[in-house]
Amino acid sequence: MVAVLWRFRATLAPHRGRLAAGGALILLGSALALALPWPLKIVVDEVLRGGSVGPLSGTPLLWACIAAIAVVAALGALTTYLAERTLSGVGERMLAYLRTATFAHLQRLSLSYHQTQRVGDLGNRLTSDVNTIQGLLVAALSVLLPNVTLLVGILVISVTIDPFFALLSLLVVPPLYLVLVRYRRIIKGWAAVARKEEGRVASHATEVLGAIRLVTTNAGEDRSERRFRSFSDARLAAGLQRVDFAARLPAAVDVIVHLGRALVLLVGTLRVLDGAMDLGLLLVFLAYNEKLYQPVKQLAKLQTTISKGQASADRVQEVLAVESAVRDRPGARPLRRLRGHVALRDVTFGYDPARPVLRGVTITALPGEMIALAGPTGAGKSTIGGLVPRLYDVGSGSVQLDGHDVRDLTLDSIRAQVSLVPQDSVLMSGTILENIAFGAPHATRAQLIVAAEAAHVDEFVHRLPDGWDTEVHERGSSLSGGQRQRIAIARALVRDTPVVILDEPTSGLDAVSESLVMRGLERLTAGRTVIVVAHRLSTLQRADRIYVIDGGRVVDSGTHAQLAARPGVFRDMNELLDNRGTAPSLVAG
Repeated sequence: MVAVLWRFRATLAPHRGRLAAGGALILLGSALALALPWPLKIVVDEVLRGGSVGPLSGTPLLWACIAAIAVVAALGALTTYLAERTLSGVGERMLAYLRTATFAHLQRLSLSYHQTQRVGDLGNRLTSDVNTIQGLLVAALSVLLPNVTLLVGILVISVTIDPFFALLSLLVVPPLYLVLVRYRRIIKGWAAVARKEEGRVASHATEVLGAIRLVTTNAGEDRSERRFRSFSDARLAAGLQRVDFAARLPAAVDVIVHLGRALVLLVGTLRVLDGAMDLGLLLVFLAYNEKLYQPVKQLAKLQTTISKGQASADRVQEVLAVESAVRDRPGARPLRRLRGHVALRDVTFGYDPARPVLRGVTITALPGEMIALAGPTGAGKSTIGGLVPRLYDVGSGSVQLDGHDVRDLTLDSIRAQVSLVPQDSVLMSGTILENIAFGAPHATRAQLIVAAEAAHVDEFVHRLPDGWDTEVHERGSSLSGGQRQRIAIARALVRDTPVVILDEPTSGLDAVSESLVMRGLERLTAGRTVIVVAHRLSTLQRADRIYVIDGGRVVDSGTHAQLAARPGVFRDMNELLDNRGTAPSLVAG
């Protein structure tokens, strides 16, 4: 647990004042708890035996002791309440901060990381795992810390009054420690397995529900359910193992603790009978003995919380320890307004460095030019589009904007000047206008509507129940593909960037939607440098230059007329163009 607190010390640092206040309250509460048994000693040794203390004796002394117990108990309850409220509040604030920090970190990790992760599992780390860490911190701050403070106080007083009796009380500590260490390791192991299986359950549920149309149309409900059940059963098995060992631990601790108390009672009684110890002092030691074992018993009861929290802390820390493969270099400078000169110089790149997707690619787009990338599926065309806004870093060679290597520029300034319209545009939850404003949050409503009209979004938006303020379902599932693409084009228009990348923006659209999208694209690309992954004959013919990509290399380049006239990959594909100007083989790669 100490390791977990140390791991998240930076998260706790802003709450030093509250932690200090909570610590002071814990110290006060521990002092009051230590004082609570002493009035009982006075009653037993002085009142019941007829003794006296100073001017007080008999009944007045009894009432003074009773009043002292009431006052100390009330003050102890108040300090316990204030300490728990203060420290639990720190846990809640830490939860909010840690969740936000983890989310922010995840957003800034490179696409290469996200492509290897399961969305549901990452979501589980953000929610369930962070909640579990909070439970651990609350347990540590508001439960164990007060008990440990009380334990130290009891040991100091016990050793001061009667070292022999204090040592006797500590005889059970070694076996308790061995039991706790053994069970903690086992419970933590099963908790880690359970958390991992929870991630698989969440990931599968997210994947299936996000593709529910595919599952339903292919009658895949039973298969998905069987797979979900297998993941759920694996989580159940790990959870039952954890529960079994978590239930054994308190029982084992209780046996050892009660044996220790019986030994203390036996020896103490014999010493009272021999006259070596006052009965009142024995009662004080018995009270202390009960409190002495309380932290150990609390630790046993909280072992499940602690083990789950440690496993969750490992999972969250695993995410926080990842560094983005694409980040600003030291000394990176912001990019001024681009003229629009884009160049790839002898670029080699692979998502897995051992398996290059691009090899020695050199491409140039001058300001205001439209260049098209053509080639078979998997050739690497879409990968080239992702390198320009530096979604990935090249393995060798360079990507340049106006002569500057993108690795020497700040990421925000690059991406603020490059717009990307993908093959399948994704919308966020929110209104139509909020989605258009996603890339330009400071744009006015009037500017958003102008961009939307230029992209022909108004053609369908007036049929929606709330017009521009109609809420879009998750991922834009309530809209057609053509409607989503027009919103994506409007989003790019309102950003007004000098460089635009189009990655098969009309793929899979019907003739009417494609016509409307193309009209919006014509307005988007006017006067800008455009790199388009093209499959339409009209687009290829409009391009100033076409680069033919095959096997990760540029195998040819030229105008449409030049390439169609000479033998090669392009002419072979060009002959497959149908009457609509599309080629089945000219798709994103």
